[in-house]
Amino acid sequence: MKGHETRPLARAILADRTYDIEFCGYLSNHAKHAIIALDRLQASEKRVQEYWDKYTTLTPYNLELHRLEQNWSDIKPASRTEWEHYRGQKSNWQEQVAFMQQELKALDQNTDQLVQKYAPNLLSGIAGALTHGIIHLGWAIDARSPWMICEGLAYLNFCHLGIDESVLHSDTHIEADPMTSFQRVANTFHTEDLQRQWIEATKNAYDESFHRELAPAGFQWQLAKILREPHPVATHLPTWLDKSNIEEIYESLYQATTWLYMATRDKRGHGNFVVLHALTSLWGLEQTCRVLEKGTAGMEDTIRIVVKQYYASLICLLCTAGKGFPTEAALKKIQVTFASTKIDPVDTDWSGVVSMGIAESEEHNIKLVYVMKELWNRYGRWHGYLAAAKSFTVTPNIGPGEPAFSVDSKDS
Repeated sequence: MKGHETRPLARAILADRTYDIEFCGYLSNHAKHAIIALDRLQASEKRVQEYWDKYTTLTPYNLELHRLEQNWSDIKPASRTEWEHYRGQKSNWQEQVAFMQQELKALDQNTDQLVQKYAPNLLSGIAGALTHGIIHLGWAIDARSPWMICEGLAYLNFCHLGIDESVLHSDTHIEADPMTSFQRVANTFHTEDLQRQWIEATKNAYDESFHRELAPAGFQWQLAKILREPHPVATHLPTWLDKSNIEEIYESLYQATTWLYMATRDKRGHGNFVVLHALTSLWGLEQTCRVLEKGTAGMEDTIRIVVKQYYASLICLLCTAGKGFPTEAALKKIQVTFASTKIDPVDTDWSGVVSMGIAESEEHNIKLVYVMKELWNRYGRWHGYLAAAKSFTVTPNIGPGEPAFSVDSKDS
């Protein structure tokens, strides 16, 4: 898939090495993601620089990024053994980036080969850091930024967290598409009271000795428990994951996840913060898999396994979120409201939506507009993508004085 050319200013910013990948102990640094989206939306250089300067001074959460204290020149690259030891430990990120830089040099600066060599063993952990590891890597690939790709691979190793692949059972439910599966999940979640029987019971089964590095993160810690003990509603997989070709899976997952996003809007029409991550992480995952496709034979099997991990992790993510999995009625209703046959005219004007996205301080909304516009163009101008692009999310309550990360919008 042919990508866009990253402009010089954005390319320079993406190579910046000033800031840590996380701040305040567990929050992901999103600054570069916004720069990529702004660049893709053709924001002015003034706006791109302005956003970077503002975010790196004070984030929309009213919290400051963490400036790295060690100079990169003083960092000793991790060894291969240390790289594997650090997986999922949330420590020594700089050493891991330096190792990726060392490996990239050995591969004559071929980032595709670097991704093909290291990503397959990391993609079982795409739920880590609320999917920001795969977001950082995939969006770096989209921008073709060598430094950021090294950051992303290191971050995916750093925050690695997922479902044990041995508990994923293929071809359990005969279903043709993701939305049929999501409706079944919704029915099971609510009729069997999985909120109490699975989610709350599992949350209460662990104390702070479990993934103690995640305990301060609140929601991420709770999600880690659910991923450790996933219910069959997540791990008994539908047939479309094996029977559909990969391109069909991408298209159907994008549409179904967009329906999920629209079905979980609050009463003011704001998009759900957690579900938005399902969209932007799917974009990141696709970019990563596109690189794997160019590698050695047999990568399709790897990609299919990764997509299964994405699907099962998504079920766990939504079930763990504050309001639980959306209802079957809501999912059916949204498919009527935004029918798959509702196509926009070819001359539909996106300029207003793009301008709104560019002006946003909440970087998730900038990314939303970029991804939805790309999908709208790619998949036949489905109206749902345009509607989703207008359904901005609200910056969550994670600033100073807030007791915990709220996964639902402020006024939902």
